[in-house]
Amino acid sequence: MRSITTEDRIYKKEKYEASIGAFVLGIIFVIVGVLALVFMRLGINFIGLRFWGYWLFIPAFFIFIGGFRQIYVNNQYKSAVKNAIVQRNKRGTHKLEHIAKEIGIESNVVLRVLLDLRNEGFVKYMFNPDTGEIILGESVSQTPSEEFEAPEKEVEAELPTVEKNFCVYCGQKLEVDAKFCPSCGSKL
Repeated sequence: MRSITTEDRIYKKEKYEASIGAFVLGIIFVIVGVLALVFMRLGINFIGLRFWGYWLFIPAFFIFIGGFRQIYVNNQYKSAVKNAIVQRNKRGTHKLEHIAKEIGIESNVVLRVLLDLRNEGFVKYMFNPDTGEIILGESVSQTPSEEFEAPEKEVEAELPTVEKNFCVYCGQKLEVDAKFCPSCGSKL
């Protein structure tokens, strides 16, 4: 008999992603289907739409079902991460991998959910760039001196780095030897 590991609890087939695109596509299919019915009623033959367009109601139905399912999955993930954060009283330093294994979600998904929760104002956190740990209760702050300013004129020679880089995912200024972004937590 095989023993159950923490990897068995991770939901591998579910994705945490936006479902807006699915709804937009579904709405487009419905509009084309309605146009087909109107063209059929009026006898207009625009690219044969009156003969085939109404069939787009079928894929639109399944696209809407998929979109609502994605919203349900996203809410389940948010709920699981919220509970894990509340259990920690929204304070302290925690390993992302530990939180992920505790709630049974992959680390990169937990990171995306945390970023959404921070944008919604539910939690404040930042990453320790050296260890990749989540520091709950602390917010990422950018002082005006750290904001990126484009040069006013074109420079022919290469500009020297001042021991700072920028995260390719969110634009946060980083230390040269940083392993993780302190703003979005992306692995660099």
